[in-house]
Amino acid sequence: MNHLFLKFLAILTLACPALAHEGPWTASRPDGHAPISVMGDHMHKMGEWMVSYRYMTMDMKGLKKGSSDIAKAQAAALYPMSMMGNMLPKEMTMDMHMLGTMHAISDKWTFMGMVNYLDNEMSMQSGMKMESSGVSDVKLGGLYELLSTDHGRRAHLNLGLSLPTGSIDEKSGSNLLGYGMQLGSGTWDFNPAITFLGQTEDYSWGAQLGGVLRMNDNKQDYNLGNRLEGSLWGARKITDSISASVKFDYLSQSDLDGEDSRMMMMKTMSSAFDPKAQGRDVSTLGLGLNYYFQDGSLQGHRIAAEWETPISQNVNGVQLELDSVWTLGWQYAW
Repeated sequence: MNHLFLKFLAILTLACPALAHEGPWTASRPDGHAPISVMGDHMHKMGEWMVSYRYMTMDMKGLKKGSSDIAKAQAAALYPMSMMGNMLPKEMTMDMHMLGTMHAISDKWTFMGMVNYLDNEMSMQSGMKMESSGVSDVKLGGLYELLSTDHGRRAHLNLGLSLPTGSIDEKSGSNLLGYGMQLGSGTWDFNPAITFLGQTEDYSWGAQLGGVLRMNDNKQDYNLGNRLEGSLWGARKITDSISASVKFDYLSQSDLDGEDSRMMMMKTMSSAFDPKAQGRDVSTLGLGLNYYFQDGSLQGHRIAAEWETPISQNVNGVQLELDSVWTLGWQYAW
């Protein structure tokens, strides 16, 4: 999958002169931004500001082992203290509110910041529910222009840092919650990426390859493991204000490095506490709509929606299966 992504990216950027037009790339059209779930996709001209709000809701339900579905009774055999499987997860919803800002200090550098608020709810096979909510890790970053042509092509480098502001001590009553229900990583994380963009008169495309590199262990002597992420998208300008997009995502998340000693006695009860049941490889398809206000009192405002569904997924250990992701957003630049 990684090799295919890189090969297609090379074709787009080097061998497709048809994917260009006279004039520089512009954000002042409905497909001038990536699908709303893609972060750090565009830059601004010197002095420009942008503020944004995104709401993402992710649903997970049903158990999976590797790439196959697994019944509760089968999963219970892997976790002998799970009380006949009743302590295994059944479904989970994660809602995330994301407030972001961008500011260009020059035509070469755009800085950005994002504050996230998480609201998690997990139901166990027994019917018991657990919840956690609060501020997650704050993200800061800079975008540096690598390429800007007069034929609708751009490229920039993303350099980000995630601050450990989210809690890793969340509990349900007096009981510590599992890794996936915690609000943050507890570590300082480096978020590098490279982004390519292109436009024609009626179409646009983009690709982003990046990841998350954990730079230390947290206070509980573990980190969430490194992550590789790739996105490839295309969009069609339907009118001067409306566009539709299609996107393919690939994510490879490794297992935890280390272990929270507070969960060691519980990892035979549920995969939620198992450090070897956290990583996964997932490919998803996303479909989006974007509306850009060209004039009037809302000129410069943009609203967007995207729905994503998995194409394939392979999980480590026993985990909940990703079902769908919705992202809604608003952006305003001036």
